[in-house]
Amino acid sequence: MQAKGDTTRQTELERMKLLATGLLVGVALLFVAALLLERRYAWVGFVRAFAEAAMVGALADWFAVTALFRHPLGLPIPHTAIIPRRKDSIGASIGRFIEDNFLSEEVLVGRLRGQRVVRRAALALSRTSLHEQIARHATTALNNALQVVNDADVQALVQHSLVSRVEAVQPAPLLGRALATLLAGRRQPELVYELVSLTSRLLEENKEAIRTKIRQETPWWLPRTVDRHISERLFDTVESALQAVGSDPNHPFHDRFNALLYEFVERLQHDPATIARGEELKTELLENPIVRDFSASLWLDIKSALLAQSTRPDSTLHQAIERAVRQFGELLLHDDALADKVDRLVERVVVYASREYRHQFGQLVAHTVSRWDAEATSRKIELQIGRDLQFIRINGTVVGGLAGLVIYCVSLLLR
Repeated sequence: MQAKGDTTRQTELERMKLLATGLLVGVALLFVAALLLERRYAWVGFVRAFAEAAMVGALADWFAVTALFRHPLGLPIPHTAIIPRRKDSIGASIGRFIEDNFLSEEVLVGRLRGQRVVRRAALALSRTSLHEQIARHATTALNNALQVVNDADVQALVQHSLVSRVEAVQPAPLLGRALATLLAGRRQPELVYELVSLTSRLLEENKEAIRTKIRQETPWWLPRTVDRHISERLFDTVESALQAVGSDPNHPFHDRFNALLYEFVERLQHDPATIARGEELKTELLENPIVRDFSASLWLDIKSALLAQSTRPDSTLHQAIERAVRQFGELLLHDDALADKVDRLVERVVVYASREYRHQFGQLVAHTVSRWDAEATSRKIELQIGRDLQFIRINGTVVGGLAGLVIYCVSLLLR
């Protein structure tokens, strides 16, 4: 079935063919009439010369135009039906023509610079609703991709990536370096104060449990008042010690704490036994089912969140993309250095694409044409240019007639 555009072109082509053929028939009838009347009226010779040459010109151009698409009158005359016969070479030539004249580096880069593509894109991104459309298309594309992705494959990839990253890191030296960085900032007093504060809170929150434990551990015959006295004495002693440590920066505990902390950091980074223990703990952690379940559910949680965000136009994701696109456009407008870098980047991408793929594009054109049926190809091309070619027939009729008239006049003058 022909498309609507092809149907219109076919109608126009038939109309122009009818006009050109009608003109040929008209000059042929004029030639016959002039031939019959020339003996009676001498001036009719001018009409006969015009009609005769016009008829010859019309026939010659009809033959030339027809020979492009088919054999004239169905006769296998050499060098006719040019397009069906040379379809493949024509397709290859068109492909090379497009490569050399439309996809060359000079043409593409010149077009980019002439159109100031980056600046126009920046204006569109910052001052129109294009950023909203981009955000909508981006979230829609993300939603569609999430719908078709294989969850099992992604979960396996996530788990493998997490395990690989964790296995590649030694936890003990990493913790040691982190603590060493913390200690380099002289944060030890703060650590002591936090430790004192934490211990005080734990003591206050667990006083009743400690009293109960003391009652359980003391002999049954010991009076309850003694138990309470022991408990309160213990609490007072601990609280006094904590208060002394927290209020006196010169308390011996600080020096002891610093020594223990530095020793611990040193062991974490350089003691083989401590490093090996860290590796054992890491292995136990990775083999724990909770870790496997976490890595497996991580992708599903991420996917669920992204699906929820990508389906709502008022979501944080949509607004973040829209805001980022708009801000990028504004930045390109006001930062000439960045705009120049983007220009050069776009040009490099275009040049790379031209070098790598323009030949493939030409081959695609040639391959596509080679797969077309010869007769169908001829019809396609005739639909595109056949109407204009009929003007060659019309012009040939008129110009041929005028040329014949001039030749006839010259011949009269030379007699």
